[in-house]
Amino acid sequence: MDSRWSGIRPTLALLSLLLVLTNSDEAMAREIVRVGVYEYAPYVMSADDGSYYGLTPDLIALLNESQDAYEFTLYPVSAKRRYQAFSHGDFDMIFFESPDWDWQHTELQISAPFNADGEVYVALNDPGRGQDYFDNLQDLRLLGVLGFHYGFAGRNADENYLRDHYRITLSWSNQKTLQLLCERHGDIAIVNRSFLAYYLRHNPDKENALLVSDHYDQIYQHHILISPEFTPGAEQMNHLLAELKQDGRLKTLFAGYGISECSARQLAEKPRFCFW
Repeated sequence: MDSRWSGIRPTLALLSLLLVLTNSDEAMAREIVRVGVYEYAPYVMSADDGSYYGLTPDLIALLNESQDAYEFTLYPVSAKRRYQAFSHGDFDMIFFESPDWDWQHTELQISAPFNADGEVYVALNDPGRGQDYFDNLQDLRLLGVLGFHYGFAGRNADENYLRDHYRITLSWSNQKTLQLLCERHGDIAIVNRSFLAYYLRHNPDKENALLVSDHYDQIYQHHILISPEFTPGAEQMNHLLAELKQDGRLKTLFAGYGISECSARQLAEKPRFCFW
């Protein structure tokens, strides 16, 4: 054999192998799915180092573990700016969202509902206070989150409207809202029931210090809202969640945040925060 060819043939074989491996990696590459997230405890919370934790990041990790077609990633956005970012195509879908929160005129795909929640009123449990303390919100200083929709305001999230019609201070998170309440910077905080349960699990000393309304400000069902024509679409996301529920992993995930499983019938009989 000509010595000039003896070194070339192994090199060609190596190049062919690398080409096969490269094509194989490309074939196995996951499609990136950007999930919009904003501060909405306990679904999304931010740590001091800027990272995110909560039910949504944990659900995304679970989805990534359970299949190999898609790589779900977080795309941070503010509650107020999420509509503009979605319309501009900055992210592909958003979890734990209600179509009734100003999405009515946006073209999108909507998954089946899979979780229920709702806001309650919370005050400091001062002597002499009872449930009648929540009867007239107009006379009290309210605490809420910028970009959130509240039942008492007809789900109008515009901060100018809220400040013109109510004595309300808007912060950036549920955690900050309860902090302001405990520091007496307001009379009533409006927070979702699942967050309040999560908060009290981590701060049991606060339970007797807070007075919680027996009735909801509003209740709602959570869906996944998806960009039109995007894949995975609503049916595919329904299927992925159904698989996680069937093998028990969804129940374990929700239980870690104090959210129990319920049936549609149980939900209709008594409003609660739960999943199904």
